[in-house]
Amino acid sequence: MYVSGSHTNLGAIFRSAAALGMDAVLLSPDCADPLYRRAVKVSMGAVFAVPYARLEPWPGSLEAVRAAGFQLLALTPAEFAVDLAEAAPHRMAKAALMLGAEGDGLTRKALDAADHWVRIPMAHGIDSLNVGAAAAVAFYAVTAG
Repeated sequence: MYVSGSHTNLGAIFRSAAALGMDAVLLSPDCADPLYRRAVKVSMGAVFAVPYARLEPWPGSLEAVRAAGFQLLALTPAEFAVDLAEAAPHRMAKAALMLGAEGDGLTRKALDAADHWVRIPMAHGIDSLNVGAAAAVAFYAVTAG
């Protein structure tokens, strides 16, 4: 799930989703348009290959994702979040990754709706990755086993 207005980041997320075999991309209501020219270009056309849908209302509709059997994993650089590798998303039957906007990240309401807060460990002095890069790492972590 992605909740940002950047067409470039959205395109990168779709490209990684296609490359790493994600089932779908779910978008918050105010997320960028995946069919916008820049998103299509950056995705290298993956926006036409990966199914997507908007979730409304946000974040209340996340309950339907959970009811479908998915564990909601919110990516956050927060120190108290569990290391993504320790969360072992590849061992979960179904995992839905929640990705926030550059800078602000996920809202408190979105974080509160998650089952687990997870983070990608960073080298000393680095606090986060670009959301497109973080998505690729997280998608790999979900599929690698």
